[in-house]
Amino acid sequence: MTRFFPTSRTRAVQTALVAVFLMIAVSPCIAWSEFGIEEKPVETGGPEIREPFFAFLIGMAERDSLGFWTGEDLRNHAAAAGRPSRFPLDEVVSLSRTRPDEQTALKYEGTRVHAVWTLVMNGSQDHPMPYSILGYHPGSLRVGGVLVLSELGPADMQITYQDDDRQVTRLMTEVRIFPLEKGHLVLDADGLLDALLGSGLDDAWTLGFVVGRENGKLVGLGVSLGREGRRIFGEFDFSQDKVLVNGRRPMSALSRASRRWLNVESGNLPEPWVEH
Repeated sequence: MTRFFPTSRTRAVQTALVAVFLMIAVSPCIAWSEFGIEEKPVETGGPEIREPFFAFLIGMAERDSLGFWTGEDLRNHAAAAGRPSRFPLDEVVSLSRTRPDEQTALKYEGTRVHAVWTLVMNGSQDHPMPYSILGYHPGSLRVGGVLVLSELGPADMQITYQDDDRQVTRLMTEVRIFPLEKGHLVLDADGLLDALLGSGLDDAWTLGFVVGRENGKLVGLGVSLGREGRRIFGEFDFSQDKVLVNGRRPMSALSRASRRWLNVESGNLPEPWVEH
């Protein structure tokens, strides 16, 4: 069964870990998520998407632009934005967004593939997780040398979830789902943190990504599987360029809904934990 909220054991371990940090005079203003610890809030204001690479990707999707861009094009775009990128742009060879043929467009039940993204890197990558835990990284990100993702949508999506004793239905707009069909993106959790947090932290095999708008605000999800098949998602705040604490009910519901297409059983995604 999917666990969307921390268990008492996990909360106890989190509390113990925070106490360790307090003993070495580290700020206590933190909270654990599937992919890290949320640090002090970033000041509001500024662009809707702080990360230049994400701004480029989502901008191309929203404008429905097709094209081929070299790594130099992407590096120049980031430089023009005037904001540092956490993405290893120096390792990017090319990025493209193309239309699928008719057979490819219909391979997902109930929706169409609107575009296909291909990202080519200078070989497979292994970098520290770019979003830190109080100066430490929760592990490393291993990324395949070639990533191919389909783009499903955009579409409006009704999600339903329980809020205490009432059922809530909410409309998510401009939802785009990006199944990762070739290559891999794996969070390899740090051994020390894994030992301290137990089931609170898990290696994560990425199935795909989701972006959409919640009451007009752009939201993002990474949808993954743990080593034992545990369902994991991580919510991302584009305006603050950080991972948020896991467990918001609307995002849990969006993650569940997206797994209609983000699942290995469909035959469209590669076998988990087999890195090519």
